[in-house]
Amino acid sequence: MNRRTLPALTALATATVLLLTACGGESAKPDEKIPGAGESSAKASASPSEGAAEEIDRPEIKFPKDFRMTWESAEPAGADEKAALKDAQNYMEAINHAVVQQDPEDSVYKFYVVPLSQAQEYAKKTAKGIVDGGWTVTGVMHQSQINVKKTQNGKLVNVSFCQDESAAYAKEVRTGKVLKTEASEKSHYAYSVIMQESSSTDGLWQAKAVTATRGAAQCVGR
Repeated sequence: MNRRTLPALTALATATVLLLTACGGESAKPDEKIPGAGESSAKASASPSEGAAEEIDRPEIKFPKDFRMTWESAEPAGADEKAALKDAQNYMEAINHAVVQQDPEDSVYKFYVVPLSQAQEYAKKTAKGIVDGGWTVTGVMHQSQINVKKTQNGKLVNVSFCQDESAAYAKEVRTGKVLKTEASEKSHYAYSVIMQESSSTDGLWQAKAVTATRGAAQCVGR
């Protein structure tokens, strides 16, 4: 089953957002996806970079009991890649935090974005479109096929993954009604999140740009 209005939610949330995409991807469509994310992948022995990341005073992200994110385990090659993956997941999770908090200006996602970047605008527009529609999210979003690689001479890290929304649904805030439809290839999305190391906080990586592709062949059936 798939949520009845996530395509509609996304129509409100991302039709404008995708026009802002800085790193390519699809043009605005009425059925782009709701972002979401979760906890970090498996830990490795700490390097100086990882140690700095562990010491950061991060904002708390909590979801209600009826909503969660699950992530397939991944083992990026280096310390920067590990830290970037962790914070890409935090960024995606923070967008859904804004949704469940019904606050498009939530400070949590702002912690994980390059200020004034396309990723910040994406987060705000996505949350605002959903909140303004009177919805929140419920169920489970599962992320898999995680790939992490450096780009632009190592200055940026591209975190890509598939998201399965077949067990995630829209819920009306006022009534609590959960809205569902049958799952299909449109329940699957391919994501790319471009991460950049923070200029002010050692060990923190922040989202600079994000794209989503609905019904991506590499994600369907995974």
